[in-house]
Amino acid sequence: MYVSKIPKTIISLVQPAVQATAARLFVLTTGRAGSAKYQPTVSTFYETGLVTALYEQLLMSPALASYEIRHEMPYHGPLGAPKRVDLWMRPVGGGYPHLVEAGDYSKEKIHDDISKMNSLNSTGANWFLAFFRGPVQATRPFRTLEASLNRGNGLDPDLIEIDRRLTTSFTVYRPDGNSDPFGAALIRGR
Repeated sequence: MYVSKIPKTIISLVQPAVQATAARLFVLTTGRAGSAKYQPTVSTFYETGLVTALYEQLLMSPALASYEIRHEMPYHGPLGAPKRVDLWMRPVGGGYPHLVEAGDYSKEKIHDDISKMNSLNSTGANWFLAFFRGPVQATRPFRTLEASLNRGNGLDPDLIEIDRRLTTSFTVYRPDGNSDPFGAALIRGR
């Protein structure tokens, strides 16, 4: 699979986005009486906050300065409320868009979101950014995807395409000495 500037930039900005989220969570909850028993971490934080942090990183990226980038982009259909995609980007002045949906890794979520994006964007590129937060999956997202593609009841190889270059794994260290493993993979819809 050819890996262009947009997917390379997205996956490279996942770690700074997650680190920024972890730092904000630590600052906002440390010393707060209401957070004495439970302090949220990136391993428990809702995925929308991570997508918002990634959106901020994309807006600051010099590699994407010539792209329109939108968060929660609505697509209006013939009936009902508009469907939304987490991230939308295209060159300024037009061109085919790249749509990105994100969420915790699950076969059903990936298949549903890729199908939704394919119906909204038949000519552009559609991506799913999977977050891996479990202690085993977070350290090896590509192997997790490969294993799922090889299972009969796993990910559908006719629906998605994966590339090792579009996966990342890192550890988020907290000032209290604890750490959280985190992995991500950018999966292309077919």
